[in-house]
Amino acid sequence: MKDEKRILALILEKDETVVASIDNTLQSRLYSVTVLSKKEEALNLLKERVFQLAIVGNTEDSASVFQIMREIVKVSPMTSMILVTDLSEEEVDEKAEGYGILGHIGGAVPLDNLAQLLDRLEEILGSF
Repeated sequence: MKDEKRILALILEKDETVVASIDNTLQSRLYSVTVLSKKEEALNLLKERVFQLAIVGNTEDSASVFQIMREIVKVSPMTSMILVTDLSEEEVDEKAEGYGILGHIGGAVPLDNLAQLLDRLEEILGSF
């Protein structure tokens, strides 16, 4: 992937260990990464700049990952999302139904699952 074709990714997460794991994976795939820990900062940035990917987890303001998901869709409907939550697949599917997220990963950030979701995103973006 050439620099000018980098995928812009936003990580919204307060846990530095989770951020480091996700960031390392994204950087190795040549994503351009911005990291924030506050919901309002992320929403304001999404109003100013288009990100192809937002990875949304726990924030400093303790907002629900699903509430943040809904707010991101309102502000930036073309941004793909991966949620960081330890809820079951069924619970995530039920709460995120209709929002078109790529999927979710657990708080332990299983790198195989993250890689599969990134592959799917890159395939989608490559078709444009």
